[in-house]
Amino acid sequence: MALCTATEYKAWRGVTGSAYDTLYGTLIDTATAEIERLCGRTAGGFEAATSTERFDGDGTQSLRLSNGPISSITSVKFGNADQTTLDSTTYTNDGRQTVMLLPRATGSFSQRDDWGQPVTGSSGSVFPFGFQNIEVVYVAGYAADAIPDDLKLVCFRFVDHYASSRGNDMEVLTEAVGNTNVTLRSAPEFRERVIDTLAPWRAIL
Repeated sequence: MALCTATEYKAWRGVTGSAYDTLYGTLIDTATAEIERLCGRTAGGFEAATSTERFDGDGTQSLRLSNGPISSITSVKFGNADQTTLDSTTYTNDGRQTVMLLPRATGSFSQRDDWGQPVTGSSGSVFPFGFQNIEVVYVAGYAADAIPDDLKLVCFRFVDHYASSRGNDMEVLTEAVGNTNVTLRSAPEFRERVIDTLAPWRAIL
C-alpha cells in the first residue's frame, strides 16, 4: 500500500494537470519502499494486516512488536516444542505504539524448551527467558484512508527529492539569484534529514 496518492501529492505540491501522474505514481511507490526500509518494516509493513512474530523471552514485562499501530492482539503463546496460550485478560497493549505489555497477575505455565526439557514460571509477570519462545499474533497497521498526515508528508518530501534530482545525485537547496550562490545537498544528506522525522515509526532492532 502506497503511503499517499498522486492526487494528494499534487494537491500538496500545487500541481495541476495529469501529464506526470504515471511518474508520480512510480516515485510514490519508490518513496514508500524506501520509508519502509528506513523504518525496518517489510514490504507493505504500514498496511493493516495480521502479523505473527517470535521473540526471545528476556525476563521483562514488555515486548516491542515490529509493526504498529496495534489494533488487536490475537494470541500470545509461550514455548517452543509445547506452547501455552495466555488468557487475553493477562496482557494489554497501548494501541498507538508498537509495545505490548503484560500486567502482573497470578497463575503459572508449564512448557518445554527446544531440547524437550520442562520449563515453568509465572504466566502473568514476565516473559520467561528463552530462544524464540514467545509467539505473538496481532493486527496492526493503517487503513488506506487513515495514513497519518505527518507520515504522508515524509512521502511527499521523498517524491519531491526524487523528482528534482532526476539525472543527478544532488538536491538543490537554493537557486542563484544575483550574487547568491547555488547550494547543493547530496542524497545521503537528504536521507539523514528525514530519519528523525520517521522516528515514531522506526522499529527498534
